Amino acid sequence: MITKLCNLVIMNKIILASILSAILLTIPFTSVSAQSPEEKKLKEENAKLKQKIKELIQEIVSLKKENAKLKNPEKSQDKTKSETKTSDKTAKATKQTTDTTKQTTQPANPTGKCANLAKGALLMKCDLHGMNLSGKDLSGAKLEGANLEGANLKKADLSWASLPGVTLEKANLYDADLQRADLKGANLRNANLEKAILLDADLQGANLHNANLKKAYGSSAKLEETSFIGANLQGAHLRDANLEKANLYDANLQGANLQGANLKGADLRNANLEKADLSASVIISSKTNKMYDSYISADLQGANLQGANLKGADLSCANLEKADLRNANLQGADLSCANLQNANLEGANINGADFSRANLDGVKGLD
Repeated sequence: MITKLCNLVIMNKIILASILSAILLTIPFTSVSAQSPEEKKLKEENAKLKQKIKELIQEIVSLKKENAKLKNPEKSQDKTKSETKTSDKTAKATKQTTDTTKQTTQPANPTGKCANLAKGALLMKCDLHGMNLSGKDLSGAKLEGANLEGANLKKADLSWASLPGVTLEKANLYDADLQRADLKGANLRNANLEKAILLDADLQGANLHNANLKKAYGSSAKLEETSFIGANLQGAHLRDANLEKANLYDANLQGANLQGANLKGADLRNANLEKADLSASVIISSKTNKMYDSYISADLQGANLQGANLKGADLSCANLEKADLRNANLQGADLSCANLQNANLEGANINGADFSRANLDGVKGLD
């Protein structure tokens, strides 16, 4: 209805403009010098008509624009609704993201059995992420499948605790007591275990990527197939620990005590073992296959063993290609069958070392 009325007004305006233009054309033109008073009056009327026609044309243009808007009101409304919906969706997504962030950053608020944070407590599958458990006595507690991500367990007592498969990513376990704790398959990625007590602890298959184990005490710990990629084990005490098939790629073992440790098949590529004590440690083992005897040798390719104590160590068939053994103590070490290609043995003590069948191509320091 509004559109029809608008069209009618426009038509009337156009007709009126046409009539005025026709009247304007009928007025005779007279030169200025011969104009009579009547002619001057006609000239003034002519000017007024021209102005009126101009105003009418402007009105017609404006009305046409308004009419175009009125013709498609639904499209305009749909566009506005679409923009509103998009805005609402964005706001909702932002809220969800904020809520998720709050859930992960805010500490858990355990209830029921999960609130019983005491010695020998049953805390299986409890959500304890981000909680402050500093100094807590949780010795002997059952924490199978619990979430302790980002929890503060500084100086906490977790000795004899059952923690298989537990999430301890980014947790603070500084100086915590974990002796004889069961941490098989636990996630300790980026966790802080500096000065932690891991005596006889079971960490088989655990993930300790980039974890801090500086000066940790893990004598006789079970570390088979444990991943220490990029971990800091500087000055760690791992005497007699079982590191068979452990992944120590790019790990820092500078000054670590690995006396008598089992490193059969361990991956020590690019590891820093400068001044580490590997005396009497076992680097390889042989096992019988149905068809032939094969060796599980440690991979020490490119490892830094500068000043390391490898006295009496069994390094037979180990891969020491490009390893840095400068000033290392290899007295009485078994390096038979080892790959020492392009290794650096400058200043190393090799008295009584066995290099039989070893690959010594490009080795420095054996001149």
